[in-house]
Amino acid sequence: LIASTIPVSTAGSHANIVITDVKPTDLSPGDTRDVTLTIKNDGSRDARHITLNFQSTAYVSVIGSSVVYIHSLNAWTSKDVTIKVHVAEGAPDGTYEVPITCSFDEYYYTATQGYVTAPMTPTQLGIVFNVRGEIIIDVADVTTDPTEVRPGDDYVTVTATLSNSGEGQAKEVKAVLECPEGFKPSKSATNIAYIGILNPGSQSVATFHIDVEDGIRDGYYSLPLRITYKDTNNNDYSITRDLRILVEPKPDFEVTSVKISPETIRSGNHVRLEITVKNTGSEDAKSVEIRAIRKATQPFDFDERSCYIGDLDVGEEGIGALSFDVENPADAREYLLKVRIRCTGDPDVGDYNVYTFDRTVPVTVSPGAAKHEMQARYAVFIGALIVLFGGIYYYLKGRK
Repeated sequence: LIASTIPVSTAGSHANIVITDVKPTDLSPGDTRDVTLTIKNDGSRDARHITLNFQSTAYVSVIGSSVVYIHSLNAWTSKDVTIKVHVAEGAPDGTYEVPITCSFDEYYYTATQGYVTAPMTPTQLGIVFNVRGEIIIDVADVTTDPTEVRPGDDYVTVTATLSNSGEGQAKEVKAVLECPEGFKPSKSATNIAYIGILNPGSQSVATFHIDVEDGIRDGYYSLPLRITYKDTNNNDYSITRDLRILVEPKPDFEVTSVKISPETIRSGNHVRLEITVKNTGSEDAKSVEIRAIRKATQPFDFDERSCYIGDLDVGEEGIGALSFDVENPADAREYLLKVRIRCTGDPDVGDYNVYTFDRTVPVTVSPGAAKHEMQARYAVFIGALIVLFGGIYYYLKGRK
């Protein structure tokens, strides 16, 4: 805080000028501050014609008058004086001493000489300042990959450029991207970036990977970025900055109704499936079509696997029809038929992406054979009976 002083003589027996206090002592690069010094006569004799001559250094200097004059200080008394101190721009963090040459006369009374004024040997004093540059960390730029973020996007790369526009060095810099509802880290710790040292006037890139949930509304979202760091004295700091992410609109679909003909499906049936889909997204959909994705374990043989619906604006519904034969035999149970809805974005808003959405439609196969197959079986059975009874009739008639 205060540099050591070099006393003229043993304190208490002579006049002795010291500096007992300096306020403030903590400065930043570029500062020009009024500094108050407490000057004390720490001796038993009075001091007169006190002159403090301040010397400049490479980074810290006294501006204006570099000389302070005090007419007198009686024994054991103090006086506050003010000087103006300037710290050079770009001064490195550190401790800087401003040397002071102090000269004064000692004033005292003796019985033999009366009042005596005796010049004292100049002494070297000093005041010490702690220069610490302010650390100012901001987000200079934010980019995403892909550039247009949409609902359902996974592993979106968010790149934030951090800049230190202050004069102090920041170390152990760490950035954590906090994900609000609708966002989540793509993997463990992909929302954390370790920067290390961020020097004054420098920049560094923090990269994160996040997933955007399906169904999130389009618009701007603020994702808090919590930045922690230390200064060169190992003091801890924590600040929060917001990253603004734009989620673009996107079509989305849900199956609103399913009509199956015949209503009861059995082995051997030919089935027509009418599926109504609705655009529940935030963007008009172009060239919508539906396609059945058949699994090998499902007893369906499609003759119409896909159907073109057309354009569906937001909130609009459309119907697509698929047809298939149920294998014979087929296990009687419920099957979840996967249906893929495909569309393109709205080019009027600059969206040329192709989107696909997988949905499931329940199809239940009931026990028993199809009606036409049962009729064929009955016909065969009746025909067999006719042949049998006809044969018996002609046989009996021939014996008569």
